[in-house]
Amino acid sequence: MDSWVASEIKVVNFGDLRLKKRLGNILEAFFSKPMESITSACKAWADTKAAYRFFDHKKVNEKNILNAHRASTIERLRSQSVVLCLQDTTEIDYTSQRYTTGLGPIGQHKIRQGFYLHPTIAVTPERLCLGTIHTKIWARDPQNFGQKADRAKKSIDEKESIRWLESFRETQKIALELPDTLFVNISDREGDIYEMFVENSKEKISNMHFIIRGSHNRIINNGPQKQEDTEVNDIEKLWSITEKTPPLGEIEFEMPPGRGREGRHVKQKIYAAEVCLTAPRRIGEKLPATKINVVLTKEIDCPDGKEPIEWLLLSSLPITNMEKAMHIIEWYLCRWQIEIFFKILKSGCQIEKLQLESYDRLKICLSVYMIVAWRIFFTTMLGRNCPDMPCDTVFDKSEWKAVYVVVYKTPPPDKPPTLSDMIKLIAGLGGFLGRKGDGFPGVKTMWIGMQRMRDFALAWDAFYSDPEGRSYG
Repeated sequence: MDSWVASEIKVVNFGDLRLKKRLGNILEAFFSKPMESITSACKAWADTKAAYRFFDHKKVNEKNILNAHRASTIERLRSQSVVLCLQDTTEIDYTSQRYTTGLGPIGQHKIRQGFYLHPTIAVTPERLCLGTIHTKIWARDPQNFGQKADRAKKSIDEKESIRWLESFRETQKIALELPDTLFVNISDREGDIYEMFVENSKEKISNMHFIIRGSHNRIINNGPQKQEDTEVNDIEKLWSITEKTPPLGEIEFEMPPGRGREGRHVKQKIYAAEVCLTAPRRIGEKLPATKINVVLTKEIDCPDGKEPIEWLLLSSLPITNMEKAMHIIEWYLCRWQIEIFFKILKSGCQIEKLQLESYDRLKICLSVYMIVAWRIFFTTMLGRNCPDMPCDTVFDKSEWKAVYVVVYKTPPPDKPPTLSDMIKLIAGLGGFLGRKGDGFPGVKTMWIGMQRMRDFALAWDAFYSDPEGRSYG
């Protein structure tokens, strides 16, 4: 069993060591062939049957698997000074899998079937993904689909929106466990839920903060103002009051493509403010007014025909100058890493093509692929962050030596190449050209290249029994 696989399942407990060993074998098989079907990844028919039995075993569930990965992730977080916890939701579409039971409607139309995945991944400010710390998976009840009228009567705990708070609370738990690390929970516009601000004000944890992209132009609480003989509230909105402040400065960056949007160069002015928000009405409870810090970025010199890029970022972090505002913006920009994670899961691991009989089996299989996706992502980004690290800290001897021989047609060196060089060689097997302007390999060429690497490593192990490779040639 690969050392990294053993580490990720170290604390898993099914009450049966044979099931733990089987999980390790499945994880290795899926990692070696992430784009293949379960049958192709497992190779032997006996291994394929064992994998299907594992997914259907009464002692196995996705929580056991993901909790073991979470424990390993927390160990990786201990050495970090800052950890960004990125949360988001994606649809897992199984409309084409007509015989899978237990699915629910997704999107706006009942005809599409599948379920939802809401992970929280931990990354460094340098965008190195260290693992998943929380995961929520759910399928909607077809009987309740489209009943928006009842939504206003429900508490936050009864709504799907609770997933954003659950991620926040899980981050709080880890922050208490690791007091020397600053944790920042980051979410997009769907996470703009007033209860999140209340939660943060109730549980003041010095090393725990949030950044949320604003969606609602909330009312500012300025307190009662006397106007002649009538007491009224001077109504001001979040966007306008922030824009009235003097700009702190300007920034420029390259915005990557995504969700049907072309990548381009962006220049923005930066504004910041501290405000007190008026609490929205909730049936059965009264929420308090809450203070919050705001960063507003507005694009200037936007190209003709393009929609200006504008973000309103809400945070519990202090914003007293341009440097602190820049930290919030830069950390929010790291949120795009979770989009890459989803891309690896869907395009790299092909999770929407799995053919399993039930939703319960799918969840277990998905949990394994989530660890595979993390490992691919981690390996790719580690090469960018630690380029001079010896490659044998990540790859087995058979892996790096086999790739070296295939690419260069010469015996492997005694000293392992750097991690950066080895990642470029592996990505080259996946189509990366390595031209001067190509930059560093992306995850797509890496997941294709790593499949070929595993095949070469198996051949190396079969033909060269000497672990030092001295029989080469």
